[in-house]
Amino acid sequence: MKKILVILFIFSINNLFAQDQDNPAPFPRYSFGVYSGINFGNISESGGTLLIEVKTNLMSNFNIKLSTGYSKSFMHESYTVKTYSMATIDGTQFYLANQYDVNEKGYDVFPISLGFQYVYKNKTFSPYLLIDFNYNLIDTKIYSSPGSTWTYDSFNSLPADFKTKHFEVLPNSSYGIMFGVGTIYQLSARLNLDLRYYYKIDSKIINTHQLIVGISL
Repeated sequence: MKKILVILFIFSINNLFAQDQDNPAPFPRYSFGVYSGINFGNISESGGTLLIEVKTNLMSNFNIKLSTGYSKSFMHESYTVKTYSMATIDGTQFYLANQYDVNEKGYDVFPISLGFQYVYKNKTFSPYLLIDFNYNLIDTKIYSSPGSTWTYDSFNSLPADFKTKHFEVLPNSSYGIMFGVGTIYQLSARLNLDLRYYYKIDSKIINTHQLIVGISL
């Protein structure tokens, strides 16, 4: 009886181990990547992009990924601002009529992204498709001409065009979605060269094309 129990115990252990081998953990492989490149819009000059990414596989060819980074983008503008401000000199208050031209807006963007990647695996080049959903923190800067200033003794003396205070509504956050394609070139068993193109649609600022290249492990 004891021999039968021992045999059954050994058989059950071997059977459990075999099941574990046949059903690997759902997230068996992780990959880390660092990327940099440029971004540009249809009516803007080019800016820079930096991206740090970690991903793991949901299935053999399907990955889920999390990324963060930084990008600088620009949008051309062309409008004139007429506004006023107040100043006090030696106890006397003056009104200043200010005029300047806004030429460009710059956006410092800090995205947090969740995305999915489908890879067509090959020995050397492995092309893939991407979709990312992101939340962006934004710091906006306005680039303008030096402008002109005129001094008046009272508010009523200001020209009519300058009597309305000008306020810029600047975004500090947004949501976006990015569609991309790329390819992975295997440099070694652990090191890959990764080249990709994104098109980013943003809820508050300009839409941009992004070309980036990086190394993944």
